[in-house]
Amino acid sequence: MIPPAHYALSEILIVVASLYTARQLTTNKNYFALIGILLLGLTAAIGAVRFGIINSELIVQINKILALYAGISALSLVSTQLIFNSYLKNFGKYIFLIALVSILGALLFPKLLLLNLIYLWSIVSIILSIFLCEKIIAKKILNGILMSILIFGFLFLSKRGLFAESLGADLSFHLYHIFIAAWILSMGYVLNLRDN
Repeated sequence: MIPPAHYALSEILIVVASLYTARQLTTNKNYFALIGILLLGLTAAIGAVRFGIINSELIVQINKILALYAGISALSLVSTQLIFNSYLKNFGKYIFLIALVSILGALLFPKLLLLNLIYLWSIVSIILSIFLCEKIIAKKILNGILMSILIFGFLFLSKRGLFAESLGADLSFHLYHIFIAAWILSMGYVLNLRDN
């Protein structure tokens, strides 16, 4: 069954959020996170083409594959950026190396590693955003909540999510993509914070 064309709308929302956040990340020289966010934007742009213009098998497969790998890449590169923006910046190159190894591992062993790496990098990014960016407790909590948006969307609204079936395919698809866009937009805030 061909998905309805309105699916392209929430994909376009992600593209717009990615471009807006990319501008902020560039201004603040958050280049690792920039690459991850742009990968999410590229994936969404291909999804918009898939749902709105061309629904060929090639576009479908590229979109499906990129969706998972862009998620791992974005989460691991945002985690890398959090380290580089903190007092632990000397460890940044090691986190970046671990990020690259995990992305390569997911490419080589997708069935074994893909979902586990999404969960792992989500947890790592949440922990880093809480403990490395601010000294004020309320801001630490806000950072953790903002960083958690993506994993909550994945757990509850994605195709395999807990509420996907009860919400229906259309609503869960759009809500999941709204969560992704919200997470992307929040990265401009979270990554602008420093350990002061």
